[in-house]
Amino acid sequence: MMKKIISVTILIAWIVGFSIGFSKAYNKTDDQSLVKSVVWEVTGPNIEKPSYLVGTMHLMCEKDFAISPKIKSIYKKSEQAYFELDFDDPDLNSQMMAAMVAKEPLKERFSEEQYAQFAGFLEGHSQYKIEMFEQLEYIAIISALTVESLACSNIKTLDNELTNLAQKLDMPIYGLETVADQMQAVAVMNPKKGQLMSEEELAMFTELDQVLNKMVELYQQEDIVGMFDFMANYPGSVDNWDEVKRILFDDRNKNWAAKIPGIAQAKPTVFAFGAGHLAGEQGVIQLLRDAGLTVKPIMELN
Repeated sequence: MMKKIISVTILIAWIVGFSIGFSKAYNKTDDQSLVKSVVWEVTGPNIEKPSYLVGTMHLMCEKDFAISPKIKSIYKKSEQAYFELDFDDPDLNSQMMAAMVAKEPLKERFSEEQYAQFAGFLEGHSQYKIEMFEQLEYIAIISALTVESLACSNIKTLDNELTNLAQKLDMPIYGLETVADQMQAVAVMNPKKGQLMSEEELAMFTELDQVLNKMVELYQQEDIVGMFDFMANYPGSVDNWDEVKRILFDDRNKNWAAKIPGIAQAKPTVFAFGAGHLAGEQGVIQLLRDAGLTVKPIMELN
């Protein structure tokens, strides 16, 4: 996947559940305390019962999909669930669809040369014509290409399945942020007018299936450090990556980590969000530890 694509977690906008971004700005981590697990227990001062972090990958082929027994187990110990968005909100879909509509047509957002380049790429490498995307935000276009790259017709979204699980257990569902928050963040990825894609970036589009397969493999192994290292070693660069990383990852992680302690003190809670937000010096795990909480991996059922 080209590095300007971040999978994060509106079903349409954050297609890759890892909130995936590839960059040299991510240094390879040697933090051995982050063992292979996508489920982490949170305890600490004034937290009477544990809460839990669950790293998700939002979309994958049905053949690769499963909810692990330990995720089901921690749900039964919890009283409420927080996702990146409030997936129980009846207005969420309409909010998401409205957010995908651009204020200006693509022809006005792109230069003539830029528009022609992208149109040629779509015609040569996808089933889409550029006219289909004229009124859509850039992230919606990238999302459509990402879905197309999945090597299957039956697609599962872990967010939907975990929402269904919470509903079956009569658990209240809330969001750590809003659709507006996410769209404001993802706007940092919009290409500047006249900014042509390099040959490397164009080539990366053709590798989406390989990248997604690797991410699914690492996610199934619950290897959050491996996912982190895979990002660090993926080729290519983004000129404004420091800004992209800060807005899409660091700032959002800080916002969530600031909310989690108070929520966990009130009720035992499942916090489910893209697994890419767990690891790293500015990841949610480390931020919670810095705040004085104990965060440890759940390896087996208990």
